[in-house]
Amino acid sequence: MNQGRTEDAVVILALSLTPGMGNTRVNQTLALAQCCGWDIPQLRQVSNPSFLRRVLEQDAAIAAQLRHCEAALFEKAQAYISRALARGLQVLHILEDAYPQSIRMHLGAAAPPVLFLWGNAALVHATAGAVVGTRNPSPGGIRAAGKAARTIVARATSLVSGGAAGVDRAGHDAALKTKSNTVVLLPQGILSWSLPGSWRSAFGAGRIAVLSACLPDAPWQTHAAVSRNALISAMAQVVCVVEPRKQGGSIQTTRHAVGQGKPVFVEPLDALPVSLRVQARPLHALTAVLPELDLERMLREKNDGNRQRDLF
Repeated sequence: MNQGRTEDAVVILALSLTPGMGNTRVNQTLALAQCCGWDIPQLRQVSNPSFLRRVLEQDAAIAAQLRHCEAALFEKAQAYISRALARGLQVLHILEDAYPQSIRMHLGAAAPPVLFLWGNAALVHATAGAVVGTRNPSPGGIRAAGKAARTIVARATSLVSGGAAGVDRAGHDAALKTKSNTVVLLPQGILSWSLPGSWRSAFGAGRIAVLSACLPDAPWQTHAAVSRNALISAMAQVVCVVEPRKQGGSIQTTRHAVGQGKPVFVEPLDALPVSLRVQARPLHALTAVLPELDLERMLREKNDGNRQRDLF
């Protein structure tokens, strides 16, 4: 990571660490900087009254939040990024081409301003399908997840899921057993997660990418698991859901996928609320429908059903 990209990432991460600055406010701040022709490192001047007045002239709400961005936060951001780079991770910020276009496109202002990546970065820019579901699947659910994953990787570059036990793991395993690729989206820091031993050879062969919006050493967090569901849906061109519970991550991922205009396949279909059921298809239809989809076009173009807006 060159010095300029690193400096930009440090500033953007410091904004993310600022109290009250969620993803949307950080991205709005970056959009304002672009609109005003400010380089990202100029935002380090938030403690300068003159610069803060310039921000205030443009957006009072952003100026109010930037007052809380103290110098210590830039030091913390630098430490996090230095540790990530030293441990072999990549740092992707939302203003650069290395950031996954599908996440930026489908989540807009809600997209994480900084992502950490370990493994084959090319996989986060390629076609993918998702398989998600319960942590406690039936034997039939395990078989359904594996079949869906194999169907997906026969057409797409990789399988995307959340790395959890149960359906997620079955999907990842099935993709890797076919010598295909998988992307793991974590609700924790990459450095606090252990790569399964059975995946090591695939990782060494460049068939795995691990992606997280959490700080490198962050433990598993409930709120991160919730937000991670939107990332899984955003990265996939099709979403398969196996044995979803009435509440939880699988239903949330289904809602995100429907909202983003993605084709959704579910087993069993009647596990969904009626409002979602009419917008999904049974999982067995995946085999017939997937060959008819232009996954490359779907990757590059926003679906008409997607109600999000591009920010940058």
